[in-house]
Formats: sequence, C-alpha cells, structure tokens
Amino acid sequence: MDKYDTLFDDTAPDDSVFTDKGALDPLGDPDEVVARDHQERELATLLTGIEEGYLPTTVSIYGPPGTGKTLTTRRLCAEYADRTDRLAVEYVNLKECRSLFSAANEIHFELTGTKKKAYEGLDGVFEGIWEALAEYPDWTVLILDEIDHIKHDSNYDPNDFFYRLLRGEGKLKRNIKLSAWLLSNELIDVDLRFDSRVESAMSDEEVFFSPYNYAKLRAIIEPRLERAFRDDGISDHAVDYGIGTAAVRWGDARKALTLFRQAGETANEESLEQVTEDCIDRNIETTDKASTVEKLLDLPVHHFFVLLGAATWTDTQTDEIVQPVTTEQVREGYSEYISEADRIGTRALRETITDLETMSLVETWVESKGSNGRVKQVETTFDPNWIVDIKDRYTEHSGAIEE
Repeated sequence: MDKYDTLFDDTAPDDSVFTDKGALDPLGDPDEVVARDHQERELATLLTGIEEGYLPTTVSIYGPPGTGKTLTTRRLCAEYADRTDRLAVEYVNLKECRSLFSAANEIHFELTGTKKKAYEGLDGVFEGIWEALAEYPDWTVLILDEIDHIKHDSNYDPNDFFYRLLRGEGKLKRNIKLSAWLLSNELIDVDLRFDSRVESAMSDEEVFFSPYNYAKLRAIIEPRLERAFRDDGISDHAVDYGIGTAAVRWGDARKALTLFRQAGETANEESLEQVTEDCIDRNIETTDKASTVEKLLDLPVHHFFVLLGAATWTDTQTDEIVQPVTTEQVREGYSEYISEADRIGTRALRETITDLETMSLVETWVESKGSNGRVKQVETTFDPNWIVDIKDRYTEHSGAIEE
C-alpha cells in the first residue's frame, strides 16, 4: 500500500450513518413540489389566462432563499407548456451577470445560443431577442431568476433594461406577447429607482413564498432523511429538533438539508452510531453563518453598504466593533463607501434600514436621550464581523460603486 491507499482507508467512514448522502443535496430537484399548493394555484391561475387571451406583463415572485420559488415556478410552467402548443417557457439565471448588458446578453444566449458583441449595445441585444421571440409560439413566459442582481452600472441603469424588455420598439412592432416572471429574494426597488414609464408598464401581480413552517418543512425534509440515513442512523429526537430549529431560524429547506448533512458528517467523524441532538447543535452556527453570508452577498449595493455602515463603528481603544449605532452613524458609515454622486438620500436610507429589518438582518428601536430627544438605534442580528470579512468579496462580484 502506498500513502494514498492509507489516506483513503483512513478517511473512508466505517459504519457510516448514511446510505445515500446525495439525498441531502440542497440543489437536487425533488420528484414533486411539496407544501406549495397555494402558490401553485396562484401561478396556474395566471398561466391559464392565455385561454382568455391574457398574461400579465410582469409577475413578481419573491420570498426568502430556500422557499421553493425557482423549483415551483419552473416546474409549473414546464407542466403547463407540455399541455399546450400556444406557450413557450424560457429560464435565465442572472446571478452571475455583472452588468445590464451582460444580463440582456444572457437572455439572448438562452434564446439563440449566441451572444452579441459589446459594440452592439443594449439596443442590439434586444433587437436580437425580439427577432428570436418572433419565431416562438403565441405566448412566451420568460423566467428571470435572481432579478435583484440587476443593478446600476457605468453604462446603463435598470430603467434602460426594463423599459426595453417591457416596451421595446422591436417587441411592439412584432406584437410579441411576452410575460416576464421576475424571481427575487425580496421586493426591493430602492436601489432600482424605477421611473414612471417603467412603473406604468409593470403589472401588479405578485406571488409571495413565505418561509416554511415546521409542518411544511417536515413534509419536505422527512422523505429525504429516510433516503439519506440508514435505519436508526438518526434519532427521532434529532429529526424533530433539527427540523424545528431550521423552521424557527431560517424557514429554508436548503439550509435544513445542509444542517442534517453536516450533523451526519459529525456523527461519522466521531464514530457515533447515530446522529444526535448534540450533532445538530454543533453545526447550527456553521449553517447559520453560511446562510447569512449568502444572504449578504445577494443584497443590492446600497443595502449592503448601509448595513456595512452599521457594522464598522469601532471602539478607539479596543478596536472592537461597537453596536448599537444611531441612524446618523449608519449614514456616516455608508458615506465612507459610496461616492457622493451615487449615494441615496436620507429618506431612501431610512427605507433601506426598514428593508434590512424586514429581512431580519437588523433590529431597530427608539431610545430616549432626555433633553437631546429620541434617537433610533440600529444593531445587526448577526456577528457584524461577518459582513466586514466579505466586503472585498462582495465588491469584486457585484461591481459595487465604492468611493
């Protein structure tokens, strides 16, 4: 035996608690959509509108990560398209797009298999999109996932993109019946700052995917656990505890699957006969941090830097981060990162803090300062070092407009 034989023998688990760890892959598609009957009915009602000659211009489909938005929407649209020759469905994920031009080009690539050159500009890309869609059936649903990654860039703003998508001359000239289904983690429009012409072209249709409660999460997770673990590989108490913890903390099926996988790996590393509640406990913080960091990296630019502004005030003697901070301190911290020309105003900043509180990323309260009046305090709900540590990573991948 050479050193690699020994290495592989040493790292291969003996008496593993798993029989099919792949069943806990958070990116694996299940055989059927579970616990989303209400949302399926809402989406089906919109789709069957073509039988009356109508699809809304836009449908906003939103909710926290891991709540089944993409799975449910894609599955339902595909099932309906299989039952009629009047509808085509295309899916585009915009998460890796670094500019509005690249986002439009990603749509063009999905439709044609080719991309436009930069010199052709946004108009050239959309002309290619309309030429392609002119050959499609009567109706097209274009599912745009991670739409909250659409941001201002140095050449265009989101109004340029959305106006062309919804009211482009090439679309109107060819009478293309396109419905854009916009998937996002939150209903956020502060960063996009839509103008009136775009707002008037957008529909009011919204479908919300709420975090999973205990019962719904159990319906999703339990069949996967039965496949993943051998008989008696995980205790009933650990199943109840893990699902309950995931429901309270995240309501996120992907994070719940990750938690159980990591707990199983802990049991194997320690040669335990089964996964216990202690295995769950020891992996909660790791999963919690990964969940929060993923959420932070998905934030729009101004939301990220407003939050960073709340997380970077330090004690001058200890250099430790100080919280809570006032909204004025948040504004000052935010201004350190965003150039004056690109900053949002005071009102928009307050609305952004409200958004962040809705996302459970900050807590706020009003504190009396006696004769100095009342001051709103802001504090992150997570270790503020987490956002400080990923600042460069966020800037690199988002094309953020730092000062």
